[in-house]
Amino acid sequence: MTRSSSPEQPAGRPSEPPVTIGRLVLPVYLPVIAGTIGVALLIPVLPLYLTDSGLSLGATSVVLSAVGLGAALGSLPAGSLIARWGERRVLFVALGVLALTTALLGVTTAVLALVALRMSAGAANVALRLSRQTYIARRVPTDRRGRAMAMIGGSFRLALLVGPLLGGLLADTIGFTATFAAAGVCTALGLLPPLLAGPHHLPPHAEADARRQAGVIEGLRTHWRLLLLTGVVPLLVMTVREGRFVVLPLISDELGLSPTAVGAVITVGTAADLLLFPAAGFVMDRYGRLFAMLPAFSLIALGLVLLGVADTTLAVVIAGAVIGVGNGLSSGTMLTFGSDLAPADATGPFLAGLAAMQDGGRVAGPLVVGLIGARAGLGAASIALAIVLVGAMVWLVAFVGET
Repeated sequence: MTRSSSPEQPAGRPSEPPVTIGRLVLPVYLPVIAGTIGVALLIPVLPLYLTDSGLSLGATSVVLSAVGLGAALGSLPAGSLIARWGERRVLFVALGVLALTTALLGVTTAVLALVALRMSAGAANVALRLSRQTYIARRVPTDRRGRAMAMIGGSFRLALLVGPLLGGLLADTIGFTATFAAAGVCTALGLLPPLLAGPHHLPPHAEADARRQAGVIEGLRTHWRLLLLTGVVPLLVMTVREGRFVVLPLISDELGLSPTAVGAVITVGTAADLLLFPAAGFVMDRYGRLFAMLPAFSLIALGLVLLGVADTTLAVVIAGAVIGVGNGLSSGTMLTFGSDLAPADATGPFLAGLAAMQDGGRVAGPLVVGLIGARAGLGAASIALAIVLVGAMVWLVAFVGET
C-alpha cells in the first residue's frame, strides 16, 4: 500500500520549515524516556513480585496482561481526548496517571486491585504514545518520518537499557514496594521537559487538516476495512514483543538467576537493541518500510527459538542479544507503519483504532506465555511466539505490502 501524498507536507507548501529531530527532544523524546524508564523498572520486578507473593503462573499472566487490556480499551478514548484537549494536555494527564498507578503496585497483592492498577497504567501508556505519535504525524513529512518515529523507538530502548538493570538492583537492595515507588517518581519526572519546551503550535496546513478531522466513530466507520486489513500486523507483532518480556525473565528465573541477573540479561539484549535503532529509521526512509521490517522480525523469531531451547545462562544471554538486534532494527516500524497509512481525513481516529488492535497484542502476549507455558513449558511458549511473528510477516507481505 502506498500513500500518494502526505497531509503533513503538501507539495504546494515547500516554504514551510520541516520539524527537525532536535526540536522534538523536549516535547517528545524526553517524556517518553522518563515514562518508559518507570515502566521498564517493572520488567524483571513485577513478574517476580507476583510469583513471590504466591500467585500462580496463570494469575501472574492475567495481571501482566491487564496492562494490554487497559491499553486496548483506552485507545479510542485517548484518540477522542487528543481531538478535544490536544496532544499536550493528554500527555500531562497520561504521565500523571501512569506514575500514580505504578507507585501503588507495592501496596497490595490482591489480584483484582493489581489488575485495576495495570489496566489504568495501560490506558495511560497508550495515551502517552498516541499523543506523541500524533504530534509527529502532524508535523514531520513522510520522507523524514521514519527517522523521527525510530527515535521514539530509540527512546523506548534507551529506557529499557537502564530500567531492567536498575529495577533488579533496587528490588535486591530496597525491596519490591520501594522499587515501585521509585518507578512512579521516574515516570513523574517526564512532566518537566514539555513544561520547559512550552506549547508547540501546529503549522498552518496541519491546523487546517486538524479542523477537517472526522470524529473517532465516524473515522473508524469510514475506514474500517483499511483498519482491519492493516491492524493484524501490529496485533501479532505486539503479541510477540509483550510476550518476550514475560518469557525471558521467567526462563531466566527457572535457571536460578537472581533479580539482578535477570535485569542484566534483559539489559544485554537491550544494549544490542539500542545500538541499531538509528539504522532502522535510515533504512525505512531510504529503502522502504518492508526492507527494515522483514529482516528485523526474522531475527526476533530466531532469538525466540534459541530462547525456547536454552538451558544455560549463556544461551539465554545469546538469545536475548539476538532478539535485541532484531528489535533494534525494527525500531519505530509500527509507529511509522500506522502513520503512513493513516487517512488524511481521519489521522487521529485511525491511529487510535490501530493502537487498539496493537494493544490487543499486549493482552495476548502474556496470555500466550501463561497458557502454553502452564501446559507445555516456557520453552514451548517462546517458540510459539516465534511462530506468531512468522505469521505477522506472511500477512504483511501477502496483504499489506510496502507503505
